[in-house]
Amino acid sequence: MNKKIMFERKSIYFIVFTITIIGYLIYIMFIHSLNFNENYTIEILILSWLGILVALFVFWTWKQLTGKYFTLYTIFMLFFFLFNYGQPLMWAIGIHNPNDIINGNLYTLGKANSSSILFAQSLTLISILMFHLGAILCFKPKLFKIDNYQEYEDNYSNITREAIYKVSIIISMVVIPITFYNIITDLIYAQSYGYKALHYDENRYIYPVFGLIQYLFFPTLVGLLIGSGYKKKVMLIVYIIFGLYLVINLFYGDRGLWIYSLMFLIFMSHTYYKKIPIKKFIFYGIIGTISLYIVNTIVSIRDIGVNIDNILEALSLENFPLITTVFEMGESMKPTIVLIQYGWDVWPYANSYLNSLIGILSTEIFTLLNLPFDTISNWFSNEYLVISYGAGFSIVAEPLLNYGPFFSPLFMIILGYIISSLTFLDKSINFKKYPLRVFFAVSSMHAFTPLVRNHSHFVMKSWVFGVLIVFGLIIIMREILIKKDQENQELGNKNKITWE
Repeated sequence: MNKKIMFERKSIYFIVFTITIIGYLIYIMFIHSLNFNENYTIEILILSWLGILVALFVFWTWKQLTGKYFTLYTIFMLFFFLFNYGQPLMWAIGIHNPNDIINGNLYTLGKANSSSILFAQSLTLISILMFHLGAILCFKPKLFKIDNYQEYEDNYSNITREAIYKVSIIISMVVIPITFYNIITDLIYAQSYGYKALHYDENRYIYPVFGLIQYLFFPTLVGLLIGSGYKKKVMLIVYIIFGLYLVINLFYGDRGLWIYSLMFLIFMSHTYYKKIPIKKFIFYGIIGTISLYIVNTIVSIRDIGVNIDNILEALSLENFPLITTVFEMGESMKPTIVLIQYGWDVWPYANSYLNSLIGILSTEIFTLLNLPFDTISNWFSNEYLVISYGAGFSIVAEPLLNYGPFFSPLFMIILGYIISSLTFLDKSINFKKYPLRVFFAVSSMHAFTPLVRNHSHFVMKSWVFGVLIVFGLIIIMREILIKKDQENQELGNKNKITWE
């Protein structure tokens, strides 16, 4: 690595570190000066514009360090912004919604006051900067050498790909049928009782094991693509399977994990198979917008009936899909505002991150240890808000709940470092030479991304059951194949000696 590149990267480290630390000090002074009886309409607009600048800063500095805009990290950060700062981004350009955070209610708690919104904006922005600081701290020159993987993967890359492919084939025989059973059952149930009944009907029974098995669905598809070396027949099968999965989800109005999955499949195709020209990106963007119109129509009419008036209303300019989607995503800022406005020191259980680690395999461990436990999503909706539907949570609200407004941004440094360390892929890494590294990083980031609008317990469970299990099986399969290869080589040598 030449001195010029090293100097440029050190400059980026210094810029990010300086801006983040100064930003944190300003944040501390800012929240101390807030008056909960004042109106901060102008300040909210200013911070909304500041959010755009922070987004540009994050993506630009990452590009300067990695040389790429389209990475696993930038996909994660895109969803981070959309779910936790999506509505302020709309406010910055003068777009509002009658039911947005400013005009609507905080669930059943009434309206948010402007000081709480401003507080939440500042907390979110400094949390993003702190997370970004943690992410770039893992980005060190030695990582370019991939010390932990280079020797191992250079010697066994072909065997590793074979192991990934065989494990994925075996798992897919169970995972894919069960996944389609789950989503087809959801489709039938939603048509009979409505979409909300899927998540909030207490009389609906779901096989817990089937839910855990579905965590393996996306890693299995990734394994098939990487393990096969992106063979066209395998690609076609994988994309057909995912396409059917996506369409069925669309039919009953779900806009959940498949969005993340689609983004990561596009990333993999662009990075490891064939670069997608900018014109195609634009074309796919148009197709995506049309698809969102269809999704919005389905979502709008799924509970009120199908007729011409309802369809025309769903396709009106006021319901432009990109705008409504951003506003809907931006609802994830509400839990942060609720905790700021009504008090954040209300979590009745132990540290939620510690609980997530303890209860990774099963929450029954808390019963055995005689410890009180509940997931944040259940507690927040059922106990705190006392509502019958899921309010969700967010990557900003969870540390606020655990550490308060002064220390939660600092925790984001640790979180950014951990996630980026586990998922970082240098541009020099290709899936043929480092297949296991690529598989682990893509699958892990896919599991981590829902954290932006959820809580750690859900994410940790999906990572362990969806990624680590497959990763472990691949390691075992690789050792079996290596041993078999060594035996074949020894047998070949013996036959050669006998022949001579």
